[in-house]
Amino acid sequence: MNGAAKSAFNRDGTSCNAWLSFLFLQGLWQIPVLADTTNLSPVTNTGLKDIHFKSVQCSEDGVWKLDIVNNSFAPSYVEYFFWLEDEQGDAVESHSGQLMLDAKSREAVQLTFGCEVPFTELKPHFRWAPIGFKRP
Repeated sequence: MNGAAKSAFNRDGTSCNAWLSFLFLQGLWQIPVLADTTNLSPVTNTGLKDIHFKSVQCSEDGVWKLDIVNNSFAPSYVEYFFWLEDEQGDAVESHSGQLMLDAKSREAVQLTFGCEVPFTELKPHFRWAPIGFKRP
């Protein structure tokens, strides 16, 4: 290949790469998805890694109950708070507790709020509790 032919070949190869880059960036050319994606970390509704609550239901006693789940391979000490606010955003009623959850376990919790209060009106807060910590 002579010098002019090499120059033309490099120019065509460069412009082809530039054109493919342009199409890719513009979203006109897409790489096909070969497999469904999987979320490797579970969604949490507590703000704590590997801790979430689920199975919210009204108990036979007429109060809210739920399960707090530990998806970690280590025991976890958790404090939970649920409260109800008035129109100004001030707490009017609350319930709190703490749990030691074994690895890969769940614990049922019964709140003091009656089922006449919609669960969606309760404000939840979770935090890690120090090991051995007990509230009075």
